Amino acid sequence: MRQQMAALKGQLDKQEIVSDHLIRKIMKMRTKDIKSTKNMCIFAAIIGFIMFPLNSIAHSWSWAFTIATGAMLLFCVIATIYIHRPVEKLNYMTSDLATVARVMAHFKKQYDNWLNYVTPALIIPWLGWACYEFAWKNCPEGLNPLWMTLPIIIGAAIGGAIGYYYHCKAVNAAKDILEQIEEQ
Repeated sequence: MRQQMAALKGQLDKQEIVSDHLIRKIMKMRTKDIKSTKNMCIFAAIIGFIMFPLNSIAHSWSWAFTIATGAMLLFCVIATIYIHRPVEKLNYMTSDLATVARVMAHFKKQYDNWLNYVTPALIIPWLGWACYEFAWKNCPEGLNPLWMTLPIIIGAAIGGAIGYYYHCKAVNAAKDILEQIEEQ
């Protein structure tokens, strides 16, 4: 009887270790979604750093606007790296689940705060300045400047949709990891 109990206990311990190992592997896979969000942000900033000076050379807008846009992009990239750093430092195979949960909850909160507070504070003034620079300042004679704002607004809507998709992708990955930890 004691041998059977010991064997049963050994099987249960082994099953718990396999379950814990499987959960940690799944968490590591979901972190790839978080990392892809960071990589896309950096990629978009690099494209911006290339395209905006070219538009200034073509006199689409002023150098002041280009420099302000570059500073804004640099701020966003630095903030993204800062927000993602604790997640990247996690070792899912050795860190305890409480630490992983705390880091993921903080990451999710920072991402939501960025979307709700920082994004509008940066985008609304920048978009207004972009419309002024592109449409009103450089509008050909006889053309209504409102028609010139249309490409900017469409581009902002497309860029906003892409950004929101990646935001949701990162936040959902963090939520999934938190849910798996809570199930544990």
